[in-house]
Amino acid sequence: MSNSNQAAATNRMVTRGESVDTTNDDAVIRRILAGDQDAFEILVRRYSPRVFSIIGSFFRRRDMVEDIAQEVFARSYFSLATFTLGRSFEAWVAKIAVNACYDHLRAQRRRSENSAPQFTEQEDEWLELQMLEAARDRHASFERQRDAADVAEKLLAKLDPEDRIVLVLLDRDGFSVQEIAEMLGWGQSKIKVRAFRARRVLRAAMKRLVLNAETNLKNQK
Repeated sequence: MSNSNQAAATNRMVTRGESVDTTNDDAVIRRILAGDQDAFEILVRRYSPRVFSIIGSFFRRRDMVEDIAQEVFARSYFSLATFTLGRSFEAWVAKIAVNACYDHLRAQRRRSENSAPQFTEQEDEWLELQMLEAARDRHASFERQRDAADVAEKLLAKLDPEDRIVLVLLDRDGFSVQEIAEMLGWGQSKIKVRAFRARRVLRAAMKRLVLNAETNLKNQK
């Protein structure tokens, strides 16, 4: 990544209203590596908003978000000796958070494949009705907004874990293809293919839901 791109990536990963101070982070890290274990709490307080934000992009259950956040900081603590001083600690811990989310998405997919089908006929009908309601009411109530979020979550759950994590990072969090490739250790061509496939699957699912919902509405008249 060029210096300008790296700077842009770092700026985007900073919590709103704060600035990256790698010198200050380096001083804290040196204290930790020298045996001051309590100093790690400084980094946790400083970067937990960013870590929680990343995890919250993939998982909605608060207990799961908290568990994964603890896992992320545990990984970063035990890997701290591999961190390169002078670089952005926030970008480093964000990469750990993204990969932790990816691991959990894959685990969820494996569990769902070994259990009953994820979508019943009743759930499909519910999704169709919610899609139609969302389209007809732009000024949704809190309950409608929550239902819309449920719809989005269920649609995203249809994607393979690799497709989902690429789509969220690219379209929701605004990272570039190059930045995502560096986070996940994948080639840029793989990122582009995954994004294209994920968008195609979601478009097809959305189109089917809307058409079915409109058909149901006509039949009710």
